[in-house]
Amino acid sequence: MKFLLLACTLEALFLSVRLMGEIRQHIVETIAISLAAGLFYLISSFLILRSPAQESSRKRALWIIAAGVVFRLTVFPLDPGLSDDPFRYRWEGKLQAAGGNPYQVRPNDPDWVGMRDSAFDRVAGKDFKAIYGPLVQLIQRGMYPLAARFEPDPVRQVLWFKLPYALFDLAAIAALWGLLAAHGLATDRVLLYAWSPLTVMEFWAIGHNDSTAVLLVLLALLAAARKRWTWSFSALALATAAKIWPVFLFPIFIGWSGWKPRRLFQCWVALPILFLLALPYWSDVEENARFLSGFVSGWRNNDSLYGLVLWATGDVYRAKKLTLAVIAAASVGVTVLGWKLERAVLTVLTLLLMLSANCHPWYLTWILPLLAFSPIPGLLLWTVLAPLAYATVIGWVTLGEWDGSTMFRWYEYVPVYGLLIGTWVYRYLNRCKEVHW
Repeated sequence: MKFLLLACTLEALFLSVRLMGEIRQHIVETIAISLAAGLFYLISSFLILRSPAQESSRKRALWIIAAGVVFRLTVFPLDPGLSDDPFRYRWEGKLQAAGGNPYQVRPNDPDWVGMRDSAFDRVAGKDFKAIYGPLVQLIQRGMYPLAARFEPDPVRQVLWFKLPYALFDLAAIAALWGLLAAHGLATDRVLLYAWSPLTVMEFWAIGHNDSTAVLLVLLALLAAARKRWTWSFSALALATAAKIWPVFLFPIFIGWSGWKPRRLFQCWVALPILFLLALPYWSDVEENARFLSGFVSGWRNNDSLYGLVLWATGDVYRAKKLTLAVIAAASVGVTVLGWKLERAVLTVLTLLLMLSANCHPWYLTWILPLLAFSPIPGLLLWTVLAPLAYATVIGWVTLGEWDGSTMFRWYEYVPVYGLLIGTWVYRYLNRCKEVHW
């Protein structure tokens, strides 16, 4: 009964977002409702994690998933008002349909002025070439003819570009279910992902493409749990071909036995996969890579510890090198220490998000499914407070000014880091007390 009441409350909150219609005109209200939904999500997560093992059941897990699907369908028809990224997806799909290479063409290039239509004003990053991986580009290439066939309005066509990433999100739920079962954990822990307001809003209301990499990393972990390492590295290669961040996970999956890599032979399957996917777009991507590197150091959006790195180094280029070195060292370190895959991946991705110059709300979906294995309170709270970062969109919509590094972000990070430190101190003192006795 308690989960039914919580599900009804969450659905009422998502329905209220749906009824507002144009969330771009109701940013403050959308943030407030997302935070309220986050509170009930945290209560649901606490209850599911504290449930006795005998109460866990396949039936309850299926019911949780069904409720999560209802949440998602409720918000899917919304315009992606909090982000212009889906408009970029459509533009890149349309460009490819016209014979262009998104890695070589900027939306503002005068040679492609004929590409502009009523959706062009909301295309993100008009002065930059593409940074999404070739797998995402192929998806967008396939979606544009489909969207254009069934929807003549350019703005409405953007909703079609939400569809593949929404479906990948559903597949991620199924993959997480299988991964929990493979490790002998209660499958109803899938609630931590399926009921998260972050996944509901980011993948279904807005339509970000990060669900592609999230799904593929989960499939890589699932194949690893079943000792099918060639399939595992294949999935990890596909994830890297979608978004660049899974490249940091390869050392963890390779593993080490003393000073010898354990699965280096199976890892080589990644090379032909990446080559074949990149082949249709083969070109000079040096400029794209430089722009993409701004993710870890460069322009700043909702960053936290990156400010300390920049202060310590005094230069964005040194900050970039130090950040990449720390993340790479962490990836090697957790591998040498022999940590379990899920824990190691969560550690590296969390460090990546904390140290990077950019931490958009949808980036936190990368760690969400892993919290079902290591439900760290501070990280769960982070996923709930992430919508506060959308306060920046208010200035962008009203004044055309983007300021992603204001002091407002500390309303998000002070509680998160406070809870992380407090939890560590509490557990440390408890261990000391046990040793003393």
